[in-house]
Amino acid sequence: MSTPPDARFERWRDLVLASVPVLAAESAQRSLEQLQGSALSNAVAGDRQHTGVLLPLLRPGPQGLAAALSAALRQQLREEFARVPSADAASPHAAAVPIDQLTLVDDQQIEEDIEVARVIQLVDTVAEAELRDLRALCATLRASEATPEVVPLRPEVAARALSRALHTLGVSREARLLALRVVGKAMADRLASLLREQTRELRRWGVEPLPYQLRVVPELQRTAPDEHAMRRLSGKLAGSAASADQLVPRLLAQVAEQSTLDANVRVLLQRLAAPAVRCAKLEPGLLTSLQHPLWRLVDRIAALGESRGGTQAARLAAHLEPVLVKLEHGADATSAAYERALADVDALATGWADSQLADAGVSAPVAVPPPEGGSLPTDWGGEGSLPTVPMELPGSVDDPHKNWIDAMREGDWIRLFLHARWLTARVAGRSSAHVMLATRTGEPAQTIGRAALYRLHESGLATTIESAAPVRDAVQTLTLSLE
Repeated sequence: MSTPPDARFERWRDLVLASVPVLAAESAQRSLEQLQGSALSNAVAGDRQHTGVLLPLLRPGPQGLAAALSAALRQQLREEFARVPSADAASPHAAAVPIDQLTLVDDQQIEEDIEVARVIQLVDTVAEAELRDLRALCATLRASEATPEVVPLRPEVAARALSRALHTLGVSREARLLALRVVGKAMADRLASLLREQTRELRRWGVEPLPYQLRVVPELQRTAPDEHAMRRLSGKLAGSAASADQLVPRLLAQVAEQSTLDANVRVLLQRLAAPAVRCAKLEPGLLTSLQHPLWRLVDRIAALGESRGGTQAARLAAHLEPVLVKLEHGADATSAAYERALADVDALATGWADSQLADAGVSAPVAVPPPEGGSLPTDWGGEGSLPTVPMELPGSVDDPHKNWIDAMREGDWIRLFLHARWLTARVAGRSSAHVMLATRTGEPAQTIGRAALYRLHESGLATTIESAAPVRDAVQTLTLSLE
């Protein structure tokens, strides 16, 4: 049974809602003064071009930005007060998402998300202490944990309301980006002051802050690879002559069990045992390193099979059958054979995702060379109503943002800023030009272009939390069971 909110909750809610019109009006007025002052003369040509569209909207009036922002903020706050605060986390056992439940992320929206993130960062930077204190006070009022969501008028809520207001007014994309920069800065300054005022008011009412607690969020804890894990497991088994015969089948069975693989995919892993033992006799390093191509292949197959069952699992097994046949009957038993198998599995998985997205009306675009200067374009067109992205991203082979996307595989967990909020998502598929992300159970998968992911990573708004590593997890389980 949940604890009812503090009796002062209603009074505080009215106080927050009453502050909205002033916040909106002052943000618009400060932006108007800035654009009419010296800031306009120092602006780049593109910003000056769209200032004429924005200036009339910043002036007071029922059709102006202040009125639209006030309405959007009130709507956002009503939603915030109505819901129960909870941490945003994806299910660790997200099921496969049907292809008819995909949401294509507009690449142009990514630029707005980046501007929204900058607004949030501005407030977080100047009011970090106030936000932390207000969170503890709001947690007491709402009888909840001190999660970020207990503060209703937090930076991301205000930034989303600004974006919603600009869309409501029908402002062009270029003018919206300008407004997010200019009005966002003014709103961030005023919001920081408002958060301090709210903190002082709640303390004046005698609200006691919730005591701080150290919380470990599992999905945000990156697991460091243990280079000696395989060596320890191998050492716990019988003599070296029998290690491969014992370790390989047992480890493959453990991977299948922990990944809850369908029977069709389990059989594939079991069939890998014989060629793997042959490889271990030629390359003893197979038994001591998780980086051997065999174990990377097992990781790949397990990650692909983890979220597939029934017909999908049978189809996956059928696609992978030629790869297994080559390993079972091929003359090459060295790591080179497994490197080739990895490349084949990558090609199969990418081709499968391309086919699925094509069935949903999303096609891989024709490769387009990057523009001069190396900047990443965000306005690609030419496929009806759907935005497109380049097949090859700009940047050299040492480009960390391109390398991050190229290394992404099914089963990886990433954290990214999308739709003006932070999301934890699992990579559900990877096509030639898009990545499918499973967020919350029951929600459509987000299908986002590689160029959009590049921009997010480049802006510090996307990162890998944990790479899929079924073999590593199975090694840890077996090692513990042998102690």
